[in-house]
Amino acid sequence: MARQDNDFLAAFGIGAVLGIGAALLLRPARPNPRKRLQKRMRPHVRKLGKSASRARSAARMAAREAGTSADDVIHAGRELLAEFRGEVARILDEAREELRELALVQAGETARPTRGAETERDD
Repeated sequence: MARQDNDFLAAFGIGAVLGIGAALLLRPARPNPRKRLQKRMRPHVRKLGKSASRARSAARMAAREAGTSADDVIHAGRELLAEFRGEVARILDEAREELRELALVQAGETARPTRGAETERDD
């Protein structure tokens, strides 16, 4: 009887190992991070596409009511966006320059004067 118990345990162990191996081999490969992100973003992209479509149709309707073409409205919006980007770039450049000056002052060097600021020099 002891031999039958040992055979049963050996068969059970071998079956368990084979089952685990088969499960691991049949498991689908994980998609790369880019594809996972695309899959997660898919519903949001659809919503954005719908809202962009609604915005374009609303711009066309507003243009018709105002008596101008939708292209004029879109062109004006793009001009405003370009001006906004330019203003943001200018603000960022000024902030970077101020940070550089602060870094120089903390390092013990003299900072270059900013535009319009007067510095006193002790000679």
